[in-house]
Amino acid sequence: MNRIVATLAVFGVVALTPAIRVSAQLSNKEAPVVISHYHLNVTSVEAHKKFWVDTLGGTAEKFGSDKVDVVRYPDGLVFLHERKPTGPSRGTAFDHIGFSVPDVPALTTKVVANGYQLTTGREPAPGQAATAATGTAAPYGRFSYILGPDGAKVELVTNEDKSGPPIKHHHMHFINKQYVEMQQWYMKAFDATLRPGQTDFFIGADLPGVGYSLNFFRWEGDQSVTHVPTKGRVYDRVGLDVKNLEEFCRKLEGKGLKPTEPYHRIRGLNNIGVASLVDPWGVSIELTEGLR
Repeated sequence: MNRIVATLAVFGVVALTPAIRVSAQLSNKEAPVVISHYHLNVTSVEAHKKFWVDTLGGTAEKFGSDKVDVVRYPDGLVFLHERKPTGPSRGTAFDHIGFSVPDVPALTTKVVANGYQLTTGREPAPGQAATAATGTAAPYGRFSYILGPDGAKVELVTNEDKSGPPIKHHHMHFINKQYVEMQQWYMKAFDATLRPGQTDFFIGADLPGVGYSLNFFRWEGDQSVTHVPTKGRVYDRVGLDVKNLEEFCRKLEGKGLKPTEPYHRIRGLNNIGVASLVDPWGVSIELTEGLR
């Protein structure tokens, strides 16, 4: 990504009810589209490593010829760019990153012991009390929500496969007043399908060959809030890896969804393909080919 490295380096519920089973096949490397990475603007790379590596269990690496800091998880990369973000994830239409772990209570206990805050899954409506910070009975249950440095929100959900890794990427989660319209836009853009089990505040979409991957909350907070673009915030942009990206971009244009940065390849980095897109609610999306 010397554009992942130059976009890379330049840019200026799961378990919402007991009936929702937490499962995904993000490891399917043959799927046409998979969630692959996130780019963060961070006040301090070292402070974020204490969260993403020392606390959550990712692996710190350097990426590309520009030696960009990245934290690797099974099925997902988190790129750390040291530039002060303009704000937290709250206030944008991208709410949080979801990870699955075998033992949510154990990891959440570690998160709290390391000094990080718990938060709520959904913003409470004005005048209403927030739901329990973990969304379940104390001490911690099958899922929890936490805040890392710079207000980077993360959800931990229970991995039903107890033989799986200690932590792996699980899903992207958006929030919006127009949460249904947003879900439909992502279905159109990425050929995702409606997931059964939607409620009056939650709806999901599944990527083909992947399964559980894209979640959408209804914004229930202050209705005067207009969600700002993600560019410049702690979660600057989300990333999906696409097979046959050049053809995929042509299909996007055929759907009336013109990429904001056209398809191109980056020499010196395995000739990786890159393009960019911004959804109607200001979430910046980086499309790659070969990052998986």
